[in-house]
Amino acid sequence: MWRDLLAAIRGLARARGLTAAAVATLALGVGATTLVWGVVDGLVLRPLPFGERTPRLVSLHSTHPTQQQDWDDSGVSHADLLDLREGSRSLEAAEGVLHRNFSLAGSDASERVLGASVTPGLFPMLGVEPRLGRSFRADEGAEPGHERAALISHALWSRRFAADPAIVGRPVLLNGRAVTVIGVMPEGFRFPEQHDVWLPYAPPRDAQRDARSLLAVGLLREGTSVAAAREELAAVAARLAARHPQTNRGWGVHLLPLHDYYVGEHARRALTTMLAAVLLVLLVACANVAGLLLARGIGRHQELTVRAALGASRWRLVRLMLTESLLLAFAGAGVGVLLARAALGAVVASNPDPPAYWVQLVVDGRALVFVGIVALLATAASGLAPALRVSRVDLRKGLGGGRTMAGGEARRLQGTLVVGQIAAGLALLIVATLLTGSARQMSRVDAGFDIAPLLSLRLYLAGDVYDDPVARAQALQRVAGRLEELPGVRLAAATGAIPGDDGGDGIRIVPDRGDATPGEELGAQMVPVAGDLWGALGLELAAGRDFSAGETIDAESDVALVSARLAGELWPRGTAVGGRLGLVGAEGTRWLRVVGVAPDLLYEEAGEATPQSQRIVYLPAAVAGWRTMSLLVRGAGDPERLVADVSRVLREVDPALAPYDVLTMERRREVTHWAERFLGSLFGGFALAGLLLACIGSYGLTAYAAARRRRELGLRMAVGATVRDLQRLLLGSGARLTVLGALLGLPLALGAARALESI
Repeated sequence: MWRDLLAAIRGLARARGLTAAAVATLALGVGATTLVWGVVDGLVLRPLPFGERTPRLVSLHSTHPTQQQDWDDSGVSHADLLDLREGSRSLEAAEGVLHRNFSLAGSDASERVLGASVTPGLFPMLGVEPRLGRSFRADEGAEPGHERAALISHALWSRRFAADPAIVGRPVLLNGRAVTVIGVMPEGFRFPEQHDVWLPYAPPRDAQRDARSLLAVGLLREGTSVAAAREELAAVAARLAARHPQTNRGWGVHLLPLHDYYVGEHARRALTTMLAAVLLVLLVACANVAGLLLARGIGRHQELTVRAALGASRWRLVRLMLTESLLLAFAGAGVGVLLARAALGAVVASNPDPPAYWVQLVVDGRALVFVGIVALLATAASGLAPALRVSRVDLRKGLGGGRTMAGGEARRLQGTLVVGQIAAGLALLIVATLLTGSARQMSRVDAGFDIAPLLSLRLYLAGDVYDDPVARAQALQRVAGRLEELPGVRLAAATGAIPGDDGGDGIRIVPDRGDATPGEELGAQMVPVAGDLWGALGLELAAGRDFSAGETIDAESDVALVSARLAGELWPRGTAVGGRLGLVGAEGTRWLRVVGVAPDLLYEEAGEATPQSQRIVYLPAAVAGWRTMSLLVRGAGDPERLVADVSRVLREVDPALAPYDVLTMERRREVTHWAERFLGSLFGGFALAGLLLACIGSYGLTAYAAARRRRELGLRMAVGATVRDLQRLLLGSGARLTVLGALLGLPLALGAARALESI
């Protein structure tokens, strides 16, 4: 093997052109494959960082026939969580997480920090202990809204507190309240996604059983399957519905492995499709190198014949040529790893939303093992067939100057490789065209309003002063009024949801036909509003009027606006203005008067809209406003120029306000559709690579055929053939291969397109 290796190095050094072409080709294929592997491994294959508990961790979600949200939008109430924990033998433990925003006071301004309130048993259930300090005690957080202890992430500890170990026991100002830091979590831990602060959770004193806002995480008992746990929890949910009909009638429980909660079925399909596409590119690259090695092997027929005459067996010759393939494959893999590392870094940098803390998009030891396997497979795919073909030596013909391999047989093998390359390249091109066109269409979906002059941002109203929803509504009105005084600002309004970026809060409604019944309930989305939202969007109401300033800050307001689609659904033969609809809750149905009909807006991302997400009910901010709201500011020119002035006004109104996610609406749309554009661009790159390799392979075959048929072509010219005749002869064979490759590639593309419809 050592002699074979030295011989292979000398032989490839002499054939510098072939070596460079083969290494570059394999580097492209291996690099693309490693890039996609890094994404798939980081998101799908790599287990969550909870050791042996990982397979037993699940998430719990409430379900209802009228709710059409994704699982990650549906939580459970604290009361239901306790009952599920007590009533289930399948769950060893069950804890809750409430996503929250926090305002962390600084020397000059407050910083918005993502965090959560967690039930005290969460971290012990996950098997995670603080690096410094201690975890929560069961009695901490017993007084709702007045938490006294906090855990912080290692990242926040390092960035904000200079990794000072004396932070444990020190108070920090969080949401305007002094909270004592009792511990620092391990490095890298930011459960459930990118969270930095955790407080102990305690349900509000007036918490209702239908307040389903917790992400519930459970730990299955040893030996319990997900299917068995689902069946048992369905029975527990049925018992709760019978025991609490006002709040639990029709509600069920759905259980997901925790990893499936993070990475949904659509993402898995998309990643699987990406992996299939990049494997096609790798196969095209291997086919291309196989063609190069076949041509090189045929050119070495005299050398191989001499080796055979001196006693070399066929396996000895095959091993020599496979050693060359192995060298080429690992050289290409080395360059491919460098390309993949750079590309993966670019992917992470271009993603506007950082991935969850457990996602590791890196080229590490796992990736190198994968690359090694790919290199071995590439060696077999690109070198085995040429080696077996070329190693069939006939000593009599070879030593007599004949060919060891029939020219027709060589052309057939090379033709087969080229046909495969063209078929794969065409399929990739069609799929890339479809995906790129889809992404372009999504980015051009009519928002229903002019997005160019709009600046958008999110705002967190922290502190005791904003405990009262009326105070929050008044503050939002005050902020909108101050912003409208700025030069260059036409209108400003606060809303609970930004069109095209999020969909509001899921609710159940019933038209005014007597008491609410299960058959009449509809799932809808609720959006709180403060200020002239429609003017800020440059729109007018379809009918009726907007909320008055007094109604916006009145917690007892009984008015509502509905979207045009919902108005047509509930009042198909009349006007919605003046009608009534009810919000179904645990304490009964709250009836509202419809005072206006709003134009239809697409709140969910393009392609994700459901009937529920298009039934919009707008309520005054004092009735349904949250601590986290959004501001839409309509400017007279470039909205980017308003950012500094808007931030200054917010600091002047209240230094504790923590604005974040400040983007123009045009930039927000780009960010929202980043995944689709990335997928389309990636497939486009795969398609270009596949087609380029196919073209190189086709060119190589034609050039090689012309060189081998020089004597034949000379005889044809001697008997009267013209140059055009010879060109037609040579190009005709290439054209036939192209047509055959296209005929094979079209069904492949059709199958891939049908698979893409599901994602």
